[in-house]
Amino acid sequence: MYKKIFNIMVLMISVLTVNLLTGYITDYIVHYKLDLNPFKYTAIAMLVLVFILVPAYSYLGGQVELLVARVLVKGSNRFGKIMGLLFSFALIFSALYAIYLHQLFHISLPAYLRELLFK
Repeated sequence: MYKKIFNIMVLMISVLTVNLLTGYITDYIVHYKLDLNPFKYTAIAMLVLVFILVPAYSYLGGQVELLVARVLVKGSNRFGKIMGLLFSFALIFSALYAIYLHQLFHISLPAYLRELLFK
């Protein structure tokens, strides 16, 4: 049971992290517009994205999975098997949540929580 939960958590965090990293690459490429016909630009951007993102997913996926697995194992070793796993996952997931919230809605979670608590 522990191994299944561990693998699911590693997969979730890895997918979110790789998506976040490749999203930054995609945003950079898409916002770098040339004075081209929109149809030509779209085709070129799609090709460039494929040539950049396929190797990025291949490389980053394995690296991020390894890193996440190490962090979750260290948490499990420090705080006990199940509690450490849940605590480590909660910390990593919270950090990713704050980054996604800022990226999608330009809301700073720490500032929002400060405002909410010290109102």
